[in-house]
Amino acid sequence: MLHSKQMYLDMSVLQRRMDMLNRSILPARIRKGLTAAGLKFMTDTVVGLPTMPIKRPGYPTLSMRRAGELRASGALFVNGAKKGSSVQYGEAATGKYQPDAYGGTPILPMSHEACVVFNAPYAAKQHESFPSKTEPSAGMYFMSTKLYTNGAGYISVVAEAIRL
Repeated sequence: MLHSKQMYLDMSVLQRRMDMLNRSILPARIRKGLTAAGLKFMTDTVVGLPTMPIKRPGYPTLSMRRAGELRASGALFVNGAKKGSSVQYGEAATGKYQPDAYGGTPILPMSHEACVVFNAPYAAKQHESFPSKTEPSAGMYFMSTKLYTNGAGYISVVAEAIRL
């Protein structure tokens, strides 16, 4: 005759800890990693070759822009919250184009996003047009070049931040 035995396994502690991991620990680490990678990308965009253009003093006046307003217009948003700016790279810039609020697409629950934006009204034209720059180290595609060249490095910054 076979006797059956009943076993009870309490998984409540494991379930609580998994919930904590998924709802607070990992999201916090992801935000930290996205902030670090986003700040690195924003800095690389401004100062890495080809650098972001800057109208330095001594060059002919092409407009009323002050030197560095494009460089000073960068902002990093992580999950819609502002986490950094590039104002310190603007030399004589006022930072007048610095965005205060996230203007991107809605961020879905349980998803995460880092958004680097350069808010000067002429940013896209400088990025995609005008091959001749007043700054010798500046060039076109100063933002996308950094993504293509350093993208794996930015991803590794996030991966390192979420490693348990």
